[in-house]
Amino acid sequence: MMRMSLRRPRSASILADHFMQHPHNATPNDEGDERICDRYNPPRKVPMRTVSARTLRLLNDGVCSPEGNMARDLALLEAFERGDIPPTLRVYQWASPALTYGVNQQLPPRLVQACQQLGIPMFRRPTGGKAVLHGHDLTLALVWRPAATRLYPRQVYMQLAPALIAAFQQVGVPATQGDAPAPHPRSFEDGGDCFATPAIADITHANTGIKLMGCALLVRDTSVLMQASVPLRLPEVPVEMLFGHPHPEPPPLNAESLIQAFYKSLSCWLGEAHLAHTV
Repeated sequence: MMRMSLRRPRSASILADHFMQHPHNATPNDEGDERICDRYNPPRKVPMRTVSARTLRLLNDGVCSPEGNMARDLALLEAFERGDIPPTLRVYQWASPALTYGVNQQLPPRLVQACQQLGIPMFRRPTGGKAVLHGHDLTLALVWRPAATRLYPRQVYMQLAPALIAAFQQVGVPATQGDAPAPHPRSFEDGGDCFATPAIADITHANTGIKLMGCALLVRDTSVLMQASVPLRLPEVPVEMLFGHPHPEPPPLNAESLIQAFYKSLSCWLGEAHLAHTV
């Protein structure tokens, strides 16, 4: 049996509580690199200030156990849709290897069997795309409201890609947008692997072509959830056993520098998009 979870481990109001109490610092605790996202201690609720639609908040969850991440990302989107929190960038790493897969993906039997043999839990994402192996990566969840409404996912990617590329450039990594056709979610030819294809939704190394970042979207009316994975090092589990092919070694990346680069770049992009829409 596949192990998957879309249950919400905590109410989304926990996230809103934190923003209400700490409108200028969205990090739920202060334990340095040993932060564990499950250690929420929600503060007393106070009236939330009116937050500009172009103000991005950073939620650095540190190192998280695998079980609640997908539900937590979805709860973030739901809290944003209700107006409980502002546009938010959640960043986190994984305490142990896990595999997430797209909401419409059909997993190859080989991949399912390998995960069971290796004891790697599998969780369905609320977003699309192919399977992503976690545990060696920095994961992002971004919720926001595009300036234009009723956008197709491809349009959202085209608007968002320059900000993601700029973030990599800030940490000295030349980057560009992928250009391959998006693989069919039920195709087994790529082993079910998100990182096998540098599609238009993804960011690649401008010189080597290595996929730097795999992205997937959930577009709901006027709100969007982006989930993305950036490998920081090679996985500790045998990738070839999972997908039938190895992964190339990613360029050296520092997680904290990358987090700040993404936050800075996405904040600027969100502000400029809001300004262009209001002019």
